[in-house]
Amino acid sequence: MKIKKPIDLQRSLALQDFWKRSRCHLLAVGLALTCAGGFVSCSEYDLDENTPAGWDRSIYSWLDEQDDFTTMVKLINDLDYRDVLAKTGSKTLFAADDQAFDRFFKNNSWGVKKYEDLTVAQKRKLLFGAMINNSYQVQTLSSTPNASGTPVEGDAMRRSSALEPFDNVQILEKKDIPNADYWSMYQGRDSLVVLHDATETPMIHFIERYMVNKQITNEDYDFLYNHTTHRQSGDASVNGAQIVEQNIRCLNGFINRMSEVVTPLPNMADIIMSKPNTTVFAHLLNRYSVLDCMDDETKDSYNASRGTHVDSVFQLRYFSERSQGKAFNKSHNQVSEDFGELPYDPGWNSYNVPSNSTGSTAMQQDMAVMLVPSDEALNKYWEEGAGAALRKSFGSWDNVPYSTLTEFMSANMLESLSGSVPSKFQFILNDAADPMGIKTTDVDSVWLACNGAIYLTNRVFTPTSFVSVMYPTVVDKNMSIMLWAIKKLNYQAYLNSLNARYSFFLPSNKALLEYVDPCSYGKPQRQMLRFHYDSDRKGNEVYASIHNIDPETGVAGDSVGVYTNSNGTNLDLNPILNRLYTILDDHVVIGNVEDGHEYYRTKGGSILRVKNAGQSSMLVEGTRQINGETPSVPVSYIYDQTPETQGGNGKSYILEQGPVLGTRQTVFNILGQHPEFKRFHDLLEASELIETKHDKKFACSDSCISVFNNFHYTVYVPTNESIDQLIADGDLHTWDDVAALDTTIAEQNTLYHQYVNEIDAFLRYHIQDNAIVINADNTTGMDKMDSEGNFTTPYETAYLATEKTSTGKIRAFKKLNVKTNEKGSDIWIIDAGGNTRKVVKTPGLYNLMAREFTYAQSEKSQASIIHNSSSAVVHLIDGPLMTKKKN
Repeated sequence: MKIKKPIDLQRSLALQDFWKRSRCHLLAVGLALTCAGGFVSCSEYDLDENTPAGWDRSIYSWLDEQDDFTTMVKLINDLDYRDVLAKTGSKTLFAADDQAFDRFFKNNSWGVKKYEDLTVAQKRKLLFGAMINNSYQVQTLSSTPNASGTPVEGDAMRRSSALEPFDNVQILEKKDIPNADYWSMYQGRDSLVVLHDATETPMIHFIERYMVNKQITNEDYDFLYNHTTHRQSGDASVNGAQIVEQNIRCLNGFINRMSEVVTPLPNMADIIMSKPNTTVFAHLLNRYSVLDCMDDETKDSYNASRGTHVDSVFQLRYFSERSQGKAFNKSHNQVSEDFGELPYDPGWNSYNVPSNSTGSTAMQQDMAVMLVPSDEALNKYWEEGAGAALRKSFGSWDNVPYSTLTEFMSANMLESLSGSVPSKFQFILNDAADPMGIKTTDVDSVWLACNGAIYLTNRVFTPTSFVSVMYPTVVDKNMSIMLWAIKKLNYQAYLNSLNARYSFFLPSNKALLEYVDPCSYGKPQRQMLRFHYDSDRKGNEVYASIHNIDPETGVAGDSVGVYTNSNGTNLDLNPILNRLYTILDDHVVIGNVEDGHEYYRTKGGSILRVKNAGQSSMLVEGTRQINGETPSVPVSYIYDQTPETQGGNGKSYILEQGPVLGTRQTVFNILGQHPEFKRFHDLLEASELIETKHDKKFACSDSCISVFNNFHYTVYVPTNESIDQLIADGDLHTWDDVAALDTTIAEQNTLYHQYVNEIDAFLRYHIQDNAIVINADNTTGMDKMDSEGNFTTPYETAYLATEKTSTGKIRAFKKLNVKTNEKGSDIWIIDAGGNTRKVVKTPGLYNLMAREFTYAQSEKSQASIIHNSSSAVVHLIDGPLMTKKKN
């Protein structure tokens, strides 16, 4: 960035000739320009004939004529600015009288006790920091022009002061050079000339119209000034100093008498660095800071203005997504590709809130807020609180990776002051769009900066991921694959919701070396995917090697191929994200798996079995493990992120020996393995409910149920004896009966369709939406408990039938009423005929788990993408389900 040379004096000399030609004409031009911005009404003045009363004196002459502005006049004279304020220019000055300066010298942060002790730089800050290079009445300070140039009242709280960027230069001595990541190259320098931001330094002003427009209350204002004020409607202030006499009209602008000396405010970063009780947060912020070498023109301008011969002038910057001009991020010179960026640059004086406005208008409308925990609060968090997991993983704040640290820092950086005052605390949302929960008692002090407010907090506000079940992925580098997947799939929006409670079974990178690929379930050769994380593969860090599994030993052999993160985020094209999405859905339970039940349904609809819940010997099984195809998976560690302990949303259960796996058994497979299911199996086998290709284009993993559609189901299987009795009673026909019919004979053709529809309806009525499992909590959404402690609710079946109603015939799915107790130890089914059946709890004949996959490919031997999957539980019941009464 190039810094322009100071031009006030040049402008003054150029305008003197114009002044000599016509004072009245100059006034008319000045007012016309002012009116163009809509800030002063011109209609009451006839400048061609009269000079308005009180406008015959310049800013300088008015001050010089007073008895109590001698210090202000001396500042103007010492800085050779008399000609500008005495003859020309268009200025607004917020002037302190001598009594205010007396108070200033008795108590100021600069340590200056009298005027003679002021440096030139300090004098410039006192004069130009209290001046605007334009003429404004107080009420117009809160106006900004819209796209057409029409003033919008009550829209501004900041304006650029007359300070030059070089007024923010600091000579950084060797002892003061930070020990931070990107400062190592400067550690040997004796001193550095550092410009603290090259943008203009704004002043902040609270004017009544702005506060009314932005719904900022007087109590909010008093909070911002640490309750040292008692604001009344109509009050106006600049940088915290009250305006006690407004709009003193002068020939070349306005003077406002101030209650105290107006001093320029540092930016947020500078304030954080200067406070003795924010050293830890300052150190974290310094990890994002870097020196940006200014160009030779800027260096030469600095040397000329200061009479020096320095070889380099630097600008202090912070890596961020938004900063002056453009983002200052990892694309710049010495920055590593792994560097994280803050949401915005806390040292950016001209910070603006993202909006449709641009330039100075955007800067004027609002400023930022940073929640900065005190050293005491941050140390307590690190040693004793939720931050202890960070300490355990990384040892020190310096070792916390930028990916994790940036989440933490970003959670404390709010975009808008006007939206973050106490009266709006309830509307401040965290990164999961839940209320942040900040209270006024959480804030010990407020420090106002030129680009935002610092709220010094006595508690640590963290990103939602730090209190949610996602936390282990953030703090443990051994969870990098799952963290990558969560971010790529935008799954954090789900896991970070604090309005739900989750049990998250979280496989480590090691566990994900043992993932049996569901896409191989339809292939002659079973395969294992081994997921790997490689930080050097930018954007494609995760890939999976493909290994054939020895059918005798179950051991995976050498790699026979690889899946990469290709084809973007389309799950039907990207095999890596396709599988990781399935893994996530199969590992998240909505609810508490330590509530005393044995079986739980996952977000994806599959079933998990939990043993020894909450204990050191805790085990978890997916349907593949439940069916004995793979050993149970031990839980290595439990992260407690429950609302009661961390204000979070559940518990995370770390799996290190393997992931939860889905079975390859379909409903049809299971039925064929048990002679107790033979009659139902035979009816199903010849029906149109069995398919090997779905919608004629998606290959199935095996013989699958055609009415399944990416959901979870229950299949009730009547005993062989009960089905035989139905057949003997003539209530159900068989496929042999169908085969015996001659469809060329009209009467038998009618019977053919009748028998086929009868068998189809019978089978469909035993297939129910929603998986109901013995020893699971099946009561969610059920009706009220009866006197025996049972719950009942209706569920739709796959049987679509025509029903008569009072308004005519309708097509609707037939329902079953399912009754169970809270423990889920028994299940009864009441059919449409009023018959009550019960799940037979013969070991091995209930809670049989099925999983049916369809693939994006048309041939299962070529399957590489899971199109969808359905889960089902199979139960033996003591009698058939009918649409009419049957004893």
